[in-house]
Amino acid sequence: MKQRPVVVDERSSNQPTSEPPGAFSASRRKLMLLAGASFALTSIPHWLQQASAQNLTPAVPPAGANNQQQTDFMALSALLTATPKLNPRTGARIYSALSTQAIEFEKQAAALWQYSRDHKIEDVDNLASAIASDSALTLVLHRIISAWYLGVVGDGGVTGGAKVIAFEQALMFDQVRDAVVVPTYCRAAPGYWVTQPAVLKARV
Repeated sequence: MKQRPVVVDERSSNQPTSEPPGAFSASRRKLMLLAGASFALTSIPHWLQQASAQNLTPAVPPAGANNQQQTDFMALSALLTATPKLNPRTGARIYSALSTQAIEFEKQAAALWQYSRDHKIEDVDNLASAIASDSALTLVLHRIISAWYLGVVGDGGVTGGAKVIAFEQALMFDQVRDAVVVPTYCRAAPGYWVTQPAVLKARV
């Protein structure tokens, strides 16, 4: 009767091991955590990083700007967007970015606001029609509306001059907030679906 060959289990050898079976060193765990954190940071899109930085950075008014200019700009913005309550920090950043982008912006914005007051215009459509023959004021009007609704100043182009001012606070999301959520990686915290959603009234 033939004997069955003896199979040597390498795991049962007498060779000393650096770690007991099943052990996971603390140093190796730290390395894995650091690698995971580094990968997560590098995976964040550039536009989201820029938007977050803008939200954390305090607004810096343009050189020479005073409180009256800021007040007038916010009033003009409320007229152009038909939104009486606008975020003043976002407004300060938009005003600063537009002033940096165009040298004559401050004067033109002031002229546009003064025109609406002199002619007692309280509707953006009527104001746009009244200044249709003035290309400079029309351009300023469009730039202000675009900045508030898109949350971006400039169109990038070849020079890449577009600047992110706001993302979640951009007015384009307010128009559909009752039906469409702001695009993000997660709708809310885990288990959010068990909470009764807030009811928003549509703005007429």
